[in-house]
Amino acid sequence: MPRTVDWPTREQWQADAAHAERTSRHAVDRVPADPASWLPPAELAEARRLAATVVRQARTALTDAGKAAHRPTLNAYGREAADSDATVSALTCAWWSILRVAEEQGNLSTPETARLHKVYEELTSSHREGAQAAEEQAVRRAVEYRATEEAWQAELARRARVERGPQVTTITVHGDGTSTVSDPEPYRPFASHRRY
Repeated sequence: MPRTVDWPTREQWQADAAHAERTSRHAVDRVPADPASWLPPAELAEARRLAATVVRQARTALTDAGKAAHRPTLNAYGREAADSDATVSALTCAWWSILRVAEEQGNLSTPETARLHKVYEELTSSHREGAQAAEEQAVRRAVEYRATEEAWQAELARRARVERGPQVTTITVHGDGTSTVSDPEPYRPFASHRRY
């Protein structure tokens, strides 16, 4: 069904390029989610060992503090931290949660918790900085692209498709194996056959 849309002018459309690109996806979705992309392998392996050590220390501290009810939650975070397929988001969430339970519930403060904090902050900041840099690069490319005639012609074609509405093409297969294709026609929904 044809429709009329109040489209922005070319100048408005070009001016909106940065906003459109920034809001098209999250910055962290523009970069690899693998922690190995953001930490050296030795440091990542060390952090995984540290997380396991802190979980063991925290389980003892929770039992000593009479808060053993927090151990299953801590164990779950420990399993997430040990998962070799964990993304940056899942791994940093697991590390942060382990540290929170260990420190807030178990009153645990050890060299291992301090080091895990440091690695957590390194991974978080390097991933965030990489994501922001990737987003800025994507925004620059989008702004440059929208300033071209090619982009404007593609946008005009997209607008024409939107205004035209959905199209239906009928393919007919004949008995002899040949087929014919109809020209696109506007889609018309079937009328409802409800009885009132």
